[in-house]
Amino acid sequence: MSDTVADLKVELDGLDFEIQTARRNLPDYSSRHFNTEREKALIFCLERAVGLSEGSILCAKENLLAPIYVLTRGLLESLIWVCWITKSTNNAQAYIDATKNELKRLARKNLETSHARVVDTDTKVDKSQELLNSDWVKDIQPRLRIERAAKDVGLDKLYTQMYGFLSMFAHGIMVETNASVQEDMVGILAIANVLMECINLVVNNWIVARKETAIKEIYAILQ
Repeated sequence: MSDTVADLKVELDGLDFEIQTARRNLPDYSSRHFNTEREKALIFCLERAVGLSEGSILCAKENLLAPIYVLTRGLLESLIWVCWITKSTNNAQAYIDATKNELKRLARKNLETSHARVVDTDTKVDKSQELLNSDWVKDIQPRLRIERAAKDVGLDKLYTQMYGFLSMFAHGIMVETNASVQEDMVGILAIANVLMECINLVVNNWIVARKETAIKEIYAILQ
């Protein structure tokens, strides 16, 4: 077995270990009677991280490199969000409310540009402008920014080092790299592995031990 193949197996096994750790813990996390919106948001993030990690393993088995970079960006986002959510109940609520606010923002943009319209199902009268003038559309909270969240929790260095690079793959503007596919795969899976380890740590520390995870603990794992 070549060094690269052996290294790849190490990273895949490590990522699978973190996935199984999360899967073992999720039923316990979800069943705790004192769960608030903060815990629910953390559980959602952890479940999402598990899905992203499992997707990375499936892509690796099919030798699909670019999607692993995209999925790893999702893991980086998940780490930033879980750290941000543990900071306060207000952060947790803002994270939960982000979905409806983004949907409202999308609806407003489509209505304002006339790419969509709202019609009364009975009278067939166009109600688009009425909806645009309503409190439902006007009451949209500011968009959550992943960069701002990273700064708020002390992960701005990690964000600056990794997010832009990973986004190049997500946006389809990374044409080529110098290393072989397998060498690149070992590197990106190693990143996915430690990100998932950090996510497990942050969620467990809050839900089980009721404490925030020190940023220095996260950077110690990432080094």
